[in-house]
Amino acid sequence: MKWVLGSVSLVLLLTLAACSSPPSQESLARTPRPFCPTPTEQAERLDQALTSEHSQGTFDGTVRIVQHQQLVFECGYGDADRALHKHNDVDSLSDMGSIAKTFTAAAVLQLHIEGRLPLTARLSEFYPEAPVDKRDISIEQLLAHQSGLDNFHNQSDFDPMNRDEAEKLILSMPLLSVPGGDIAYSNAAYTLLAAIVERVSGVAFRDYVHQQLLAPLKLNSTGFYGDKNLDVERLAKGYGGQDSGQSTFAKPLTWALMGAGGMVSSVADLQRWFDALQGGGQLPAELTSLLFQPVNKKWTLGNWAISGSNGMSIWQMGGSNDYGYTALVQYVPERDLLVVLMFNAYSKKYANATHHRISRNVLLPLLI
Repeated sequence: MKWVLGSVSLVLLLTLAACSSPPSQESLARTPRPFCPTPTEQAERLDQALTSEHSQGTFDGTVRIVQHQQLVFECGYGDADRALHKHNDVDSLSDMGSIAKTFTAAAVLQLHIEGRLPLTARLSEFYPEAPVDKRDISIEQLLAHQSGLDNFHNQSDFDPMNRDEAEKLILSMPLLSVPGGDIAYSNAAYTLLAAIVERVSGVAFRDYVHQQLLAPLKLNSTGFYGDKNLDVERLAKGYGGQDSGQSTFAKPLTWALMGAGGMVSSVADLQRWFDALQGGGQLPAELTSLLFQPVNKKWTLGNWAISGSNGMSIWQMGGSNDYGYTALVQYVPERDLLVVLMFNAYSKKYANATHHRISRNVLLPLLI
């Protein structure tokens, strides 16, 4: 199973039409959602459009939209737990998928500005026994998805695996291309970056993220699978994929996924995270200036995908898995517009591309 991410141009965002299908019997039987405030005509239109998709069984989850630092719209749809008829609301916690990579990138860049991890550093400095074809892969190439490394956990994110086993497996894989050449999205690269954060800092990766990022930013609703500080009563279960009605949070987080996924959050916390990365004053200016610095035509150093046209750009990071969860953080700089989606259910209509399709087909046409 692979985390899925796609970047799309603004033209596609505005021109692709939403598909429609008759409501399923399952969707007709769903618990009605709680009332969501719609203080403006725009908010009412957003709610109507989302309610239409939700009523067809397309998604369950939470939506938060902010423009010019003002809340435009926020609502939960469907159930966090269908067996208990427990509604999704803005406090629900859901799997963020590959958005976790933005925390890995921030940890790497934090060590970089402290002078402890040059972006030019090569894998041979950390792995003297690395195969010749991988010895010269740089930290920057790992961040930029230009290392040539493939994904190494295509079958399961939950294979029992410690750090040493993951490192050996990643370094043993054949390269897809020469380092610094083709851009190829790589989960393996980010797991290796997490391992290097441990090696450089001397702190377990998840502890480093907690101590250096989550705690200082007061992201109290964000953490890793199994974290004891998170309220399990707020966790949304996944529907539409494997193990329907279960939560990935209860699964073991091993080095098959570390650094590339394995985290949960709320829509409000993901907004706070993005605001901090943009330079809200909570992180060093030297760090925030690097996070959105383009490193190639598709990616920034902070693992934000770049797209856009007609003079309008879009930065985004999304993720999905085979357990019903999809998530998206999407920003339009020219509109100072932020869209955060955390979905815990999808149907066959859009499957694990639901987050992108709801954004491009439903939300952005009403927002820009």
